[in-house]
Formats: sequence, structure tokens, C-alpha cells
Amino acid sequence: MNTVMAWGGSQFKRKTAEMVVQYCIDRLMPRMKTLDICIQLSTDMDNADGYCLAVNPREFVIEIDSRLKGDDFITALTHEMVHVKQYARGETKDVNQFTKSWKGEEYIAMYSTVDEYMALPWEKEAYKLQEVLCDEYKSLKLKELKN
Repeated sequence: MNTVMAWGGSQFKRKTAEMVVQYCIDRLMPRMKTLDICIQLSTDMDNADGYCLAVNPREFVIEIDSRLKGDDFITALTHEMVHVKQYARGETKDVNQFTKSWKGEEYIAMYSTVDEYMALPWEKEAYKLQEVLCDEYKSLKLKELKN
């Protein structure tokens, strides 16, 4: 059974983070049942809205800026969950400190501009899917409220 646990931030943000992450697991990796995902809600993030650390192909730490609100908070989570999917399915792997493998092809994972960052194939996919997942999650929650 998958384990998802959030800490830091408010109780509302922790619960929201856990629900969003569980939705992404169900949507992106429905057959995986051995994921362990820890979500750290942090206030000391200056350079990014979130990070994903793959401890191994089934254990992850996601750090999210707890100061984010509304769609920005959900979108940061969905973005990082796309990275979880990429690692869990073996689509991306850390080759070394400076190199990643994406679907069998190696890339230098360093960048100095936003354009270079956005050109990385794993980031292209994460940015593409983050909005789709955010919209789907919000639609699902809206349907639940109406019922």
C-alpha cells in the first residue's frame, strides 16, 4: 500500500497536499502500490516552488513552498508528482551529479537560464502535465462538493 505523509505548514495545507499527491498517484501510476512519498511544506525556499528527491525508485521526498496559495500550491505539487512518476517508471534516472538519463538518452542536467531549464525534456513533460492534473483535481473536488 502506498504511503503519503505531509509535515510542516498548516493542517489544511498538509491534508490538501496529501490529497493532491494521492490523486496524482491514482492518475499517473494507478498500478503502483509500494510508493513512499514524504511531503515537506517549507517556508525557506527562495529559488523554486518545489523539489523532488528520488531516494530510490519507490521512495521520494517532495519539498513544496508552504507560502504558495490556491492553484499555485496544487500546481507545484502536481509538477513534482510528474517527476515522481518519471523516476518511479524509470523514465528518468540520475546518472551522476551533473547528468540525467531521460528515456535512455543522457542529458547534462545543469542550466544557467530559464530557457535551458525549460528545454529539459523531463521539465517539458512536468510543465505540460501540471496544469492538466491541477484542473482535473479541482474538477473532481468540485463534483464531490456537489454530491
